[in-house]
Amino acid sequence: MIRKAFPIILTMLLGLWAGDVITHAVTTSIAAGAAPDETINAVTAALADPTGIGLDQSSLLGGLAGMFLVGVAWLYKWSMRRNYREGEEFGSARWAKPEEMAPYTDKDRRQNLQMTASEGLSLDTMATRRNLNTIVIGGSGAGKTSGYVLPNIANASMDYVCTDPKGELHDRCAQQLADQGYEVHKLDLIDLTTATTFNPLKYIDEDKADVAIMRLVGNIIENTNNPEARNGGDQFWEKSEKSLLTALIGYIYYTADDTHRNLTSVLDLTDDLEASEEDETRMSEMDIKIQAARELVREWEANPDEWDEETGRIARGLKFVVSQYTPFSKGAGETKKSIIISIGVRLAPLQVVNVRRILETDNIGIDRIGTTGTRTAIFLALPDEDRTFNFIAAIFYQCLFDNVIKRTRGMEGQALPTPLHCFLDEFANVGRIPNFDTLVSTIRSRNISVSVILQTMAQLKAMYEKQWETIIGNCDNVLYLGGNEQTTTEWISKQLGKATIDMRDTSQSKGASGSFTISNRRTGRELMTPDELAQMDNAKCVYMLRGVHPFLSDKIRPGQQPRPASRSTLKHSNGWNPRKPIGKIGKAKDGKTR
Repeated sequence: MIRKAFPIILTMLLGLWAGDVITHAVTTSIAAGAAPDETINAVTAALADPTGIGLDQSSLLGGLAGMFLVGVAWLYKWSMRRNYREGEEFGSARWAKPEEMAPYTDKDRRQNLQMTASEGLSLDTMATRRNLNTIVIGGSGAGKTSGYVLPNIANASMDYVCTDPKGELHDRCAQQLADQGYEVHKLDLIDLTTATTFNPLKYIDEDKADVAIMRLVGNIIENTNNPEARNGGDQFWEKSEKSLLTALIGYIYYTADDTHRNLTSVLDLTDDLEASEEDETRMSEMDIKIQAARELVREWEANPDEWDEETGRIARGLKFVVSQYTPFSKGAGETKKSIIISIGVRLAPLQVVNVRRILETDNIGIDRIGTTGTRTAIFLALPDEDRTFNFIAAIFYQCLFDNVIKRTRGMEGQALPTPLHCFLDEFANVGRIPNFDTLVSTIRSRNISVSVILQTMAQLKAMYEKQWETIIGNCDNVLYLGGNEQTTTEWISKQLGKATIDMRDTSQSKGASGSFTISNRRTGRELMTPDELAQMDNAKCVYMLRGVHPFLSDKIRPGQQPRPASRSTLKHSNGWNPRKPIGKIGKAKDGKTR
């Protein structure tokens, strides 16, 4: 406030002084009978002498008049103040220049997540203050795999987990990664080969086992529901199945040994379920097991101090199991039979022989990510024409994020020593990952990032009806590779914003007194309209980074080496990657800027 008032006070004091000096010089000259030109010279001389002020009444009044005029001038200036923003009246959107990406790009292209042929974002998120989470949108044939996923995997600068539709990514990258020291695994849900196995129960958090089991069950139920149930069908049956399945998985988790603690044992346990409409008091084999568990819990509750820690842990777990099974056991025979049938139908895909073998053991290596000297690449091969086993993918990603995030809490800086990036190709086929909107907002600090790869925005909205904006809001990068779906092109157009353009209007009238006029004006226009985005050259793409104007750039062509941004000024944090530190940004030995 004082800073703004200072020039006003100063100029008004100058007005006071100038008015006093001029008035004193004029009155003195007139009193002496001086000619007009002599009076002007006297005024000029008085203004050159700061001390030539007058203290008589006329001089003081003249000074006040000068101060008043200055104040009026300030008032006029305020009344006429306008924020014209010349050239930005209707919007300030424009295409960014290549050098504007330089502060966010590493000179070593392998240390970037490459978006286009010329723009890449450094993996050092502490230096860029931008996360690596990316929304990639492109229709079929737009180059999502060949122009984005494959070039970045070829950099071999991070640990990778990739959804692999058709299994092509693994076939094209496995040997190349293995040659560079990667431990490569392929969870094959296409041909159902058993070289790589995955046991979800191995990744149950022992400290919060009950919660982890409930989340696992919720994931299975959510991703095996039909669309009608997902959109609000009869919730009674779903809740009943969830409670029963929680009890079954909990029973296996707390009572089975390491060899049998898996989902196949849970499937076998469903064979022990039985219900009778004629004799509702008849107990099934599962009822007998739960009754035995109930008695054990009562013994533990009566004398908890007499139990060792491990047995007490099992008793506490069985108490949870009994509580989940009890609602089912109290149902009528007909109701219980319906629930048992529903559970069997829901878990039917897991009864396939090779699927059982895949789920019996675990060598996929989720628990080795970030802890061994060997880098890891896991490919999750999914059929693109059949979604029967896609819910296993959702379970896999839940186990991945839960396990890695838990382990990072005990690591230096609570982050992975090597970045982990998940290429979620054909994201709509993965199923709903639990709490994915929350994960996207928190994993940056763990040195984890994701690329959500879609064909259209409608896919994301359909899967995460209420959370899709949160997911996008936590992705600092949007890469549009082309497509003609209206929802997508309209959304991208709005994100690009409006630019101010000049327009020329012409009019002509003919006749005896015809005329021709030209008028110029400014208006707003989308940087790219939806129809222009739909007709965009297939060799071009649009890349948007938070805080930077958008780029209209060339896509990465297969086999092309991306061009790093020039004049990079990125300053890296210390000790970001002990295995391979990012090269310093600046000038190379030949004196040229990288």
